[in-house]
Amino acid sequence: MHQVRTAVAAVTVTLVAALAAAPTGSAAAAVPSVPTRAAVLQSARLAIDHFYVAGDGASTGATANAGWRWAPYFMAVEGLYRETGDATYRQWLTAWGERNAWTADAPASPTSNPDSRAAIQVFQDAAAAGLPVDLGPSDRLMAADLSLPPEQYWWVDAMFMGLPLWPRWAARTGNAAYAAKHAQLYDFLKYRGATTWRSGCTNTGLFDASEDLWWRDCMYVPRRDALGHKVFWARGNGWVMAAMARTLMALPATDPQAPEYRSMLQRMSARVAQLQGTDGMWRSSLLSPALHPAPETSATALFTYAMAYGIRTGLLDAPTYLPVVLEAWRGLTTIALQPSGFLSGCQSVGEAPGDPSTTSSIGYCVGAFGLAALEVAQLEGWLATDRFARTTAGGLGTADVGGVWTTAGSAADFSTDGTTARLRTPAGTTRTATLTGVSSRDNDVRATFGFARPTAGSLYAAVAARRVGSASYTGRAVVSGTGSVQAQVQRSGTTLAAATVSGLTFATNDRLHVRAQALGVSPTTVRVKVWKAGTAEPSTWRVSVTDATAGLQTAGSIGLSTYLGGSASPSSLVVTVDDLTARRGG
Repeated sequence: MHQVRTAVAAVTVTLVAALAAAPTGSAAAAVPSVPTRAAVLQSARLAIDHFYVAGDGASTGATANAGWRWAPYFMAVEGLYRETGDATYRQWLTAWGERNAWTADAPASPTSNPDSRAAIQVFQDAAAAGLPVDLGPSDRLMAADLSLPPEQYWWVDAMFMGLPLWPRWAARTGNAAYAAKHAQLYDFLKYRGATTWRSGCTNTGLFDASEDLWWRDCMYVPRRDALGHKVFWARGNGWVMAAMARTLMALPATDPQAPEYRSMLQRMSARVAQLQGTDGMWRSSLLSPALHPAPETSATALFTYAMAYGIRTGLLDAPTYLPVVLEAWRGLTTIALQPSGFLSGCQSVGEAPGDPSTTSSIGYCVGAFGLAALEVAQLEGWLATDRFARTTAGGLGTADVGGVWTTAGSAADFSTDGTTARLRTPAGTTRTATLTGVSSRDNDVRATFGFARPTAGSLYAAVAARRVGSASYTGRAVVSGTGSVQAQVQRSGTTLAAATVSGLTFATNDRLHVRAQALGVSPTTVRVKVWKAGTAEPSTWRVSVTDATAGLQTAGSIGLSTYLGGSASPSSLVVTVDDLTARRGG
């Protein structure tokens, strides 16, 4: 992340001039603490619920079409349904889809495609959440769109509306043509951009590498505003950053285009972070905030969404960007969000900087706020998470959140296959992986392990809830050749307590969840529970002990380990690991 920090620190003369025009007032308040997930989701629900009834003056949630103005709103509704399980959101989504016949199409216009296609993202996510969605119309539209010429994506908003769909449909259909399409469309915008809809344009590209920002379309490339600055529209750049996040969510880590999207999100985040107002908000003109000095909500929400995603996935350095996100969220919830749920400060439909409204709101703005909330909510107490959705050899690579894995044991025994980590564990050996970048005292760590049951001896699968140097508190599952399972708490290899997990017999191809906590100091409470994947998590801890061993009564890292008994058969087993998470406990 050194390059990102350097980029953030580098301030050009133009930027200094722009910031001088930004609102200053009194000194900026201290960065707020990470809000609780419950508080963040409550703010989202307040805004989403209010707008469903109030609407935008032309329609309400109950009468909304499937166009681009409403699609981001229902993206947020779908996300809230996943997060809360509230049946009201399910009903809203179902009614919206059925009212629009699950069809994301619109009469032909210069921007109807991909603007109208944005709703397909919601339809597919709703189907994955178990709603009765008919994806047939979406399949037909996506198949037809394979023949779209690159110049169909001629304005940057198009990236948010359509770009994430291509890797999604590549995964849905297995058709490589979908996988190739997003790079083609993106490259046209970045390197060419001329369109018959804008006279006099040349193929200079819409990305300004000297500013790390995007012009809305080719018409704005030569323009300068009243202050002599390039015209970079905040919401347009917000659409791009959010598009990078949403496309990366759907894109295989090994896709050749993934490094470009990651780099773009990093570069833009570095630039945008320097343009934030002291109130946490951004103005609609990024380089000339004085021209439109009121805080603008839709851009702020889209930037927050993308950067919170970047922090969550480790693409952005948390010490650098977490304060930016927290200040933005404070602005969104204290300046934009009103006690009634009305969301103020939204710029109306447009293509260039303009004044936001304090009297009306609009679906894409409320939706962007909801999307930002869904990502910010995941920052609560977050220490590490890893789905191991990458391919590596000779190590485990970098966790989604938590930094680089440090391994102990033969490097050749560590790999990831795109869905799980793989630890080859020969008999009589231990394989250990640690997130040394995590430092926390009270930790709650869990992971899911899979392996073939040994026919003799035992296999040990553990998570480290606190590791200080070579010492550690771990919780582990011990699986015998008969399939019996024992839960153990260990201190640096010494078993402190153990108990059989009654009613659990492990069979080959089963998967086990192991969860351990290390809480407090002098003494530290260490506890563990083990249960089979696909069954409910036990409500109580299977083993719990206290310990006050010097050297472990402080903050530490977290990790995982495996061990195969010296007399075990077979003489080597591969243990898979996925869904590792670590949060602050207590």
